[in-house]
Amino acid sequence: MKRIIAVMLTIILTAAIALTACSQSDPVVGFWVINNVTAGDVEMNAKDAESIGLTAIGTVKLQKSGNCEVDLLGEKSEGTWEQAEDGTITIKYGNDMTLSGTIDDKGIMTLDDPQGTEYSLSK
Repeated sequence: MKRIIAVMLTIILTAAIALTACSQSDPVVGFWVINNVTAGDVEMNAKDAESIGLTAIGTVKLQKSGNCEVDLLGEKSEGTWEQAEDGTITIKYGNDMTLSGTIDDKGIMTLDDPQGTEYSLSK
């Protein structure tokens, strides 16, 4: 009986520690999936990407170290990212490519490139 109680307390304590660690994690760090891309009057969503043979429009992996991996339409690049005090996220990757944007209160990241293309991402 004491062993069962000890095991239950261990499980509860482990779960409490795990949940505490999750709540303090950086909301920017992680694996982001591009849901939509808008360039001028042209919009592409995940279903459109599938119709041209892609499994996804793309992904962005932001690592705690400040490094990142960007995959846009199958073109993979590595780079770096940072977040300014005002919450603006800047991603630099490939040959001088830059994306910048923010995360809204619903957890959706919106990034823009210098040519005016807008990317909508979620974790």
